[in-house]
Amino acid sequence: MTNTQVTDNLMFVAALQQLVQLAAAKGMTDSEIEKVKKDLERRLRPTIIAPC
Repeated sequence: MTNTQVTDNLMFVAALQQLVQLAAAKGMTDSEIEKVKKDLERRLRPTIIAPC
């Protein structure tokens, strides 16, 4: 794995953790969470997908 891939994966995992916290705090629906998660995957292009 390259440094760029590691960085992308770490940013993706951190963003997912923030999404989980935001979803809990703001009461997001499952469809909203999935939409944001897909957008994060598109923007950050992780090489691994962490279960959420």
